Amino acid sequence: MSKNDFKGPYDIDSTVIPANRAAVYLIVSMSNNGNKHVIDVGESGEIGIRIGAHDRRPCWERHRNGGALYAYLLYMPRSEGYTAEDRRKVEQEMRIRYNPPCGKR
Repeated sequence: MSKNDFKGPYDIDSTVIPANRAAVYLIVSMSNNGNKHVIDVGESGEIGIRIGAHDRRPCWERHRNGGALYAYLLYMPRSEGYTAEDRRKVEQEMRIRYNPPCGKR
């Protein structure tokens, strides 16, 4: 699993994970020169989530370092045998890889 498997970037204020989809998301600060820094990793079950209204947004704002905030999404498969544990495993792998400053678990 790599950041390349995630789709985006999407504006955090308009990004919504629909209630019928499960996803892992990366919150990325992108500077004017195109440098990207992962500042948070999270996951959502099939309950839906509006990224811009997330309770960790204040942390994102503190760590954006003048960059714009974007979301990258990895929708989880809709197949039998998929579990919430699979989604949390991907989230944990991304947390280990990028060590984001927000959302420590």
